Amino acid sequence: MSSLFLVKCHWKRPSLCCTFVLSKAISYDKRKQQKMEKKIKISSGGMNARVGHLLVNRLIPNHHLHAVGPFVFLDHLYPTEQKAGIPKPPTGEAAHPHRGIATFSYLFSGALQHYDSRGHHGIVTAGGAQWMKAGNGVIHDENPAPDFVQQGGILHGLQFWINLPAKNKAELPDYLAVQPADMPITELPDDAGTIKVLIGTCGVNASPVTTFLNEFMYHITLNPKASFTYPTKDTLEYAAFIPSEEIKINGTVFSKSEVVAFEQDNGDLTFSNNGITQAHVILFGGSHYSEPIVAEGPFVMNSSKEIAAAYGDFFDGKYGEIRY
Repeated sequence: MSSLFLVKCHWKRPSLCCTFVLSKAISYDKRKQQKMEKKIKISSGGMNARVGHLLVNRLIPNHHLHAVGPFVFLDHLYPTEQKAGIPKPPTGEAAHPHRGIATFSYLFSGALQHYDSRGHHGIVTAGGAQWMKAGNGVIHDENPAPDFVQQGGILHGLQFWINLPAKNKAELPDYLAVQPADMPITELPDDAGTIKVLIGTCGVNASPVTTFLNEFMYHITLNPKASFTYPTKDTLEYAAFIPSEEIKINGTVFSKSEVVAFEQDNGDLTFSNNGITQAHVILFGGSHYSEPIVAEGPFVMNSSKEIAAAYGDFFDGKYGEIRY
């Protein structure tokens, strides 16, 4: 995983298509109370782990939840105060390899800098994300950006691993620095809040991040005393992550770094914020990953033989080196 990590956005373009769908879902729920709610399969509070000097909550995988669609890994970097300091040139001491996945690091606050062995470099700030397709092998280094180091502040974010289909595991690596303005935001009906498209589509709004198995990720912000009902598809797998403030999902309250996975049935997801401040939810998922999954260290492949090859190619220097 990353050596580190691991909201205001500047573009709010209402999407008539997405707004119509969401509004229709809410009014439909009001008219027909017998409309089924999606059942909760499992919830988890995660387990603490260390990533360098940082403390994270490791939520996926766990004993009961191994994947949600193609998402096979989720770390929550707790809000961590970084004291102001003098930026230093990167040393590469925390650089590490990946193969067979795409990584996605999303920032609630702070700023990250990325380098990798395929020549990519980028910096993203709060509300932005780093997306990297490891493909057939890459070494990357992800650390607080120099300006953030100089100013100090709160570093808070998420990192997901997206398992690539077998055919895409053999592709060349790729990278995208997704700035806050690159992610479209739609206003929810009844002044309930906003939905920001991090990955995938919502109506006519789409994230610039490449997808492989219909994966999606939305940052839902709910205003105080507001509710929002999202209609799901029984062909996709769904989960929600709640970073801090309490959110009620289909009648059950969750908060403070919890992940909730849902049954693959045909039902709605109703999110309610009964608090007096805004609350946040990350809704994510995608198509079921039907190929074998073999994970070891920083590699996720389809067989033990491929894992051995991933390590072999790394130690043979085939992933290249980072040129800072």
